[in-house]
Amino acid sequence: MSDKNNRPGADIVFRRPETRDGKDIYEIARASGTLDLNSVYHYLLLCRYFADTSMIAEKQGRVIGFCTAFTPPGAPDTVFVWQVAVDRQERGQGIGVRILIEIINTLRSLNIKYLDATITSSNIASIKLFTSAAQQLNAPFTFEKDFFTAADFGENVHESEKLFHIGPIPYSS
Repeated sequence: MSDKNNRPGADIVFRRPETRDGKDIYEIARASGTLDLNSVYHYLLLCRYFADTSMIAEKQGRVIGFCTAFTPPGAPDTVFVWQVAVDRQERGQGIGVRILIEIINTLRSLNIKYLDATITSSNIASIKLFTSAAQQLNAPFTFEKDFFTAADFGENVHESEKLFHIGPIPYSS
């Protein structure tokens, strides 16, 4: 007989971010080594104004992962993932995918049918993350169209960002 609380990750709580989480999100983003780092102020704003479409993973009162996302203007059936990251000590447990699935489940009442994100072709970890999320959602996905070209970034050395598009997402009744 298995106890739900003995499962790996059973002690993780998913919730909407609050302003107080901005500094923790910043630290996880900074420590990731791969995300474009924004200011603490930026993360505070995301927690305040995009909390309804974003998610925190918390373990024993400590923020261990996050996803910042929003509904783009003119696309009320889409959630666009800005950033998703998991604390280094907690990686390898599927927490990133669980955060994405939790966002979709939370937004089901808003009739969200698509999940979009931009990813560089060299970011294999993110490609695997979003591919796994699409598979768990039983939804088709594409990853091909340039969303931002390298030239769009100006003199900054930055790869092109391609659109990873999941959907339509089927909801079971």
